[in-house]
Amino acid sequence: MKNSSETTIVIGAVVLAALMAAQAHRTGWNVSYSDTPGMVHFGIEWSKPGSHSLHSGDVPLSAFRGLNPGQSGPAKFEYVADAGTFACQGRFSFGAGSGTYTFQANPRFAAAMRELGYDSPSDDQLLNMAMLQVSLDFARGIREAGLRASTGQLVELRIHGVSLQYIRETQNAGYRSLTPQDYVDMKIHGVSTEFLRALKHAGYELASSQVVELEIHGVGTEYMRDLDLYGLKPRADDLVQMKIHGIQPEFIREARDLGYRFTPSELIDLKIHGVNEAYLRNLKASGMRNLSAEQITRLKIHGVE
Repeated sequence: MKNSSETTIVIGAVVLAALMAAQAHRTGWNVSYSDTPGMVHFGIEWSKPGSHSLHSGDVPLSAFRGLNPGQSGPAKFEYVADAGTFACQGRFSFGAGSGTYTFQANPRFAAAMRELGYDSPSDDQLLNMAMLQVSLDFARGIREAGLRASTGQLVELRIHGVSLQYIRETQNAGYRSLTPQDYVDMKIHGVSTEFLRALKHAGYELASSQVVELEIHGVGTEYMRDLDLYGLKPRADDLVQMKIHGIQPEFIREARDLGYRFTPSELIDLKIHGVNEAYLRNLKASGMRNLSAEQITRLKIHGVE
């Protein structure tokens, strides 16, 4: 009876160890056709307790060795990146495939990164850098652009789609002292290089955080152009407040037609207190003329209709 119990315990321990090992490290890949010629849609997943990565996107077919997305049945191929190679195996059916992989780090990659002035990538970073195609050309281009990015920040830049072209165009627009985090923040909020150029052309010298704030609140080039038609060039924080409080060019035009010339801060104050075009027209019609923005606000506050 004792031997039977001990055997049960041993078998249970082996099963538990196998389950823990399976949970400790999972890998997976999937491939499907892309709408772009010469590309395939490739996804890579990697996870272990406390960490999970999933990346997918269109990848050139030339990045693979032995891949035929039109095949059916068992498949073996390699996805090759500067940081390492994914040796994939699985099955394809009807133009799509999935399976598991093993990752083989490239030892020359870490040495080349150190030569460029970066810290040696950790095992997890190597895997993510290979997944995201963080190439030596990209790492070199970041250094040449004057960005003192860390190894981890290279991964962050790629995750959020910050390309070398985006950095070059941003710098050509006059923004030359941005940090890697500045680029990430701008990309997250969809700041285009066209918007950056327009801001510079309009004479705005703004920090990246101010540019992001404008983008978050929907202040675009068309809105600034409309304000410029009325001789208004608000400060960045006034632009945000004008957008928040719904000040449209039509309100400014109507006020001008009625003889009012309000500053950006006056427009904001009027809108905060509920002064609209109809209220201004009624004031004018009742004979109240040449009122200041402060006087109009007081009338509204005290319920004068």
